[in-house]
Amino acid sequence: MKKLYLHAGFGKCGSSSIQAFLSRYEKFKCENGNDMVYAALTNDRRVLYGKELTQLAGQNHSGSITSIPFPLMKPSPEEYFNAVGDQLIGLLEKNHVVLSQESWSNKKAEWDGISFFQNNKLDVDFIIYIRPPVTRVNSSWWQWGAWANQELDDWVAQSVSAVKYEKKIRQLNGLSWVNRVHVRLLDNNLLDDFSSVIRLDKQVHQTPHAMANKSLPNGILRLFQTHKRLRPSPHASAIDFILEKHLKLEGEADWVLDPTHIKTIIEETRDSNLALLDFIDEDCKGKFIADQRYWDAAAFDDKVAQPTGDIKPSYEELEGIALAGIDAVMDLATQQMAKSPAGPSFNQSDIWRDLALHVEKADIELAYRLLQQADKLCPGTPHIQKKLAQYKTALDAM
Repeated sequence: MKKLYLHAGFGKCGSSSIQAFLSRYEKFKCENGNDMVYAALTNDRRVLYGKELTQLAGQNHSGSITSIPFPLMKPSPEEYFNAVGDQLIGLLEKNHVVLSQESWSNKKAEWDGISFFQNNKLDVDFIIYIRPPVTRVNSSWWQWGAWANQELDDWVAQSVSAVKYEKKIRQLNGLSWVNRVHVRLLDNNLLDDFSSVIRLDKQVHQTPHAMANKSLPNGILRLFQTHKRLRPSPHASAIDFILEKHLKLEGEADWVLDPTHIKTIIEETRDSNLALLDFIDEDCKGKFIADQRYWDAAAFDDKVAQPTGDIKPSYEELEGIALAGIDAVMDLATQQMAKSPAGPSFNQSDIWRDLALHVEKADIELAYRLLQQADKLCPGTPHIQKKLAQYKTALDAM
């Protein structure tokens, strides 16, 4: 029987990136030559994997498929795992297997109630990623808190328990059927690190550097706040994945935690962080101890808290969103036309030119930028060059 890896979070610690990476491949090759598959437990009591999983992932906004959380395992997690057990064991007879669901890290009672792993003597490792509690609380505000009609003070108070990692890790480590709990640090090399933990052959599987489900740029988040229909609730996050995928925008979310919030989080998680030293992987301990963001509020002295209330995006932010939106529409239109037997039916530069002409009286600077896009698509076109010269003269005179 091969090894079963359970990636169990924590939330806002790179889970979406790991799941998107795993969902790209029908099968993986390990360092020792063994095969590994990423699988997902479904509502209809199936162990989904291979081509079917990758195809469904490609149809999802997130680009990934994950296992269902415990509340959806009906009538109970114990009965659910007994029902899918033969499928899972069949996979494990020939392949190492990875399952992923970020909420599994908080469910000690549910894991205690599942006899499947012990009864079948499976070789099980948990994989958990952590990040500095202060940064996780700030990030989770923009993922959930900002859309939950809560005050920031209340959000911070309720979030502190979620970033006391040690208790949850100790409980998982205490499960009798668990071989090991890998506790890793979230950083920019997340996918490379994860690949090392599950021992993938990195010559075969190149890990992308881009992170999935990172916080959207501030302008979009502020637009969500002023137009609440776009992000009506904490879990209406499909729009986040869609915009992240299609809009080529740089930037990050506002920092919202003030020095009092930061001090509170640091002080209340200190004992938990110290106790983590008993569980964190040996090759991560030095970096963990040296990262002052776990231990000292002064590590955040460069952060300036911004208001959490409804603030309209700046003109520059809106302009960037508009241009990125136009680019995204053009890209999608081009992809659709490429699939059409008739082929492209219009010159894309004409759309940028028409947009420029439409806004030139209201905003000649924006018109100039739009027309520059038309010029990039169709360089040297006489009427575009002439209009660019007119715009440039007008701008220089302003």
